Amino acid sequence: MKRILPIVEGDGDFDAVPELIRRVAIDKGHFDLTVCRPHKRGDLPKIRSRFDDYFRVALLEQCPILWVMDYDCSDCDDPSADVTDLKARALGVAKNAQIEFAFMVQEFETLFLADHETTRRAFPDIDELTRFPDKPEGVRGAKEWLSKARPKGSAYKPTQHQKRLTSQVNLARLRLRSAFFVRFELAVVTLLESQS
Repeated sequence: MKRILPIVEGDGDFDAVPELIRRVAIDKGHFDLTVCRPHKRGDLPKIRSRFDDYFRVALLEQCPILWVMDYDCSDCDDPSADVTDLKARALGVAKNAQIEFAFMVQEFETLFLADHETTRRAFPDIDELTRFPDKPEGVRGAKEWLSKARPKGSAYKPTQHQKRLTSQVNLARLRLRSAFFVRFELAVVTLLESQS
């Protein structure tokens, strides 16, 4: 049985990230996957300051690690450089560690803006004249965008909506419209194939 430990940022991610990992695995023909209970560790600035401690705790699970977090902090400028830095730090702690990083640019909910067809079905109260962003990954505040698109009093709530929408998004559309999703999917597949 293959295993992946997700490390996530927030409360909504706690259920949504494992759901997306499972969906990618099944879509790629990997049916023998156990997604471990996620570790919730916060945003990138917090991770940078406590990385070694968090990583050592994750290593106790003895399985490949997928670290997923939003990329929307004030000094989030170069995702490739940050991934390179975090991987180097991980290998400095455990040189044979199986770890991948997936930054959600700007945040997880960007996926729902990229797949507006599914999001409209999930939220039929979004006005049909509302135009979804042409460049979803350029939107800072995707959660707020979704809340504003819905009627007053019907805000988007990560702990209520994130996993449900994640279970419905169209993976084929996301491959065409979301660079974040392509990187996420590659990270999942890399960890799955490392256990073959």
